Amino acid sequence: MTAEQRLIGSSAVTRELLAYLEKISPTDAPVLLRGATGVGKELVAREIHRLSGRESRGQFIAVNCSAIPTELLESELFGHEKGAFSGAVTSYQGRMRLANGGSLLLDEIGDMHADLQAKLLRAVQEGVVTPVGSGKEITVDVRIISATHKPLEELIDQGQFREDLFFRLNVIPINVAPLRERPEEIVELFDYFSETYALHGEKIKLNARSISLLQTYPWPGNVRELENFCRRLSALYAGETINLYELPTNFLPPQMVKLMGPDSVEAAGPLGAPLFDVEPKDLLEFGEEDEDGLSRVLGITAAETPAAMDLNEASLKDRVSDFERQLIEKALADANGNISEASRLLGVKRTTLIEKMTRLNITKS
Repeated sequence: MTAEQRLIGSSAVTRELLAYLEKISPTDAPVLLRGATGVGKELVAREIHRLSGRESRGQFIAVNCSAIPTELLESELFGHEKGAFSGAVTSYQGRMRLANGGSLLLDEIGDMHADLQAKLLRAVQEGVVTPVGSGKEITVDVRIISATHKPLEELIDQGQFREDLFFRLNVIPINVAPLRERPEEIVELFDYFSETYALHGEKIKLNARSISLLQTYPWPGNVRELENFCRRLSALYAGETINLYELPTNFLPPQMVKLMGPDSVEAAGPLGAPLFDVEPKDLLEFGEEDEDGLSRVLGITAAETPAAMDLNEASLKDRVSDFERQLIEKALADANGNISEASRLLGVKRTTLIEKMTRLNITKS
């Protein structure tokens, strides 16, 4: 998620989380955020900072404990004096002092080295930091928010994480639910990201069947995966209404492609694969009673009569009607119910489309 984004979502899960944050944010108690990678733990941390009242007193500072080498992380957190080590040509305050009065997010806390955990424990307990190369303790007022996707209890059993530090950080535990547990938010988030990454204001849209696919896909990479997916489509298809089933498969997550296969629920849905290899405008233009036209459009010769195809006349017409319905409903969905636009997409006259909709009992919605 983008740094400036506020926590959004109308699901019961997110509403409950927001209500909980309203209660715990005004305190100074340390918070431990847990959840899979990409669920938005940093976003929750920023919301805590915003609701805490510390926004006017100090900054929100984030540090990824797994992204900084262990030998440099101590300096990043606590600062250093000039000449404290090779390359320290100037003094540096460190992230905890930069966050003084505000909030410090220690992301991926489970990856912090054991030696540094002891120094962090003292900083959390006493509210003081000692810069590298200095013997002077400096008082800080920082709200500590930690985040991890790892099971810290297991790391404690393995001797990789200090139990006393865990108790200090886990005063207020918060679990951030994965996106698959709040599928109703997928469309909201997609709309938000499509607006965020719209090129020249040309926002992408999805047709109805593609939206259903988005909500069926489990999103193992969570909100971050959805954001990157939307950003990719926004760059490639600016301003278009997209049918995911028509995109090259290398643009889609492999597991999503599997959901689109012949055995999937979605593939058997109302907008399934075409029954006939024929242009929409050619099929829709022939009259209901024009049997010669039907045979001509579908390419059925005398040797391929409906009987020879193990299809009687009625069943063939039913299949054609089903295909027509698919084409028209897809076009209407892509055109947001606009009949003129749908007729343009199908390449037929507006009057022809209206006649077909009346016969098939199709409404704009």
